Amino acid sequence: MRIGIDIDDVITDTSASIRKYIEMYENNEDIYEHIEAVMRGEMPTENIKRFYKENSLNIFKDAKLKENASETIRELVNDGNEIYLITARTNGKFFDGIEQLTIDLLKENNIPYTQIIFNSYDKAKICKDNNIDIMIDDSVKHCENVAKENIKTIVFTSVVNEKIKTSITRANNWVELRSKIYQEQ
Repeated sequence: MRIGIDIDDVITDTSASIRKYIEMYENNEDIYEHIEAVMRGEMPTENIKRFYKENSLNIFKDAKLKENASETIRELVNDGNEIYLITARTNGKFFDGIEQLTIDLLKENNIPYTQIIFNSYDKAKICKDNNIDIMIDDSVKHCENVAKENIKTIVFTSVVNEKIKTSITRANNWVELRSKIYQEQ
């Protein structure tokens, strides 16, 4: 099976890292207001752009791995699955060097993958073009768009999406996600 997996707020707890840096930032009201947009890589105000320019390297460096993510991905690969990491992360959008930082993070945490697809904003098209069988993302919007292509999807619950209603299957952690992936086979 070809499994597509987003990185931020699925493999790493990026929103917790963002919140840590927002709390330390002097002019942070609009950043909190737009946290969902920010997690999608959007920068709707000049203050948010400045915040990210000053903090994004540390945000991504400090984002902790989700519990059981590495072990579960290794197990999926050992069982013969292909792992496609499909992420909006890209050099220049957040900071130059994020792609290498991402590759280093995966290597340091022994996370195997078949391919990383950076700069992924149209995840439905990317999943279709790469014959992805199941996509896991924290973005309800991306999951719903992927599902329209008749590709199975699972929303990984995060603080950014927990209140969004959807008919897409949810997983709250990697143990639950593993079970749901194997149910789909």
